[in-house]
Amino acid sequence: MSKVTAYQNTDRVCFCHIKFESRERILVSIANVPMPGIKVIKLLFGIIPYKTIWEFTAAGEKRAHKKMIEMFSDRNSHKAKHPLDAIIVKLAPCRSCGEAIWTLREAEEKFRGA
Repeated sequence: MSKVTAYQNTDRVCFCHIKFESRERILVSIANVPMPGIKVIKLLFGIIPYKTIWEFTAAGEKRAHKKMIEMFSDRNSHKAKHPLDAIIVKLAPCRSCGEAIWTLREAEEKFRGA
């Protein structure tokens, strides 16, 4: 299981840090401006942004936040109210960055195919 080590969701910033069983850490950042999107960055030594491992933009999408929530939500699970919360729930069972990348790409394929 992964663990959320930092979380902030305000009008100005929206991000979290997740630590996996493998001891790898990532930063998940949600953007509104200039276009809705998500960036997942691997952290070096748990604090220094090192490498973007997954990025998603919902440019031109109507109701982008709602669609991003649906992208990470399973049909049988409780719906999150914000994309950041939906991502956290989706990545909770992941044990490493590799599993997280696979999970995120699978969610993106679901989004693009729908």
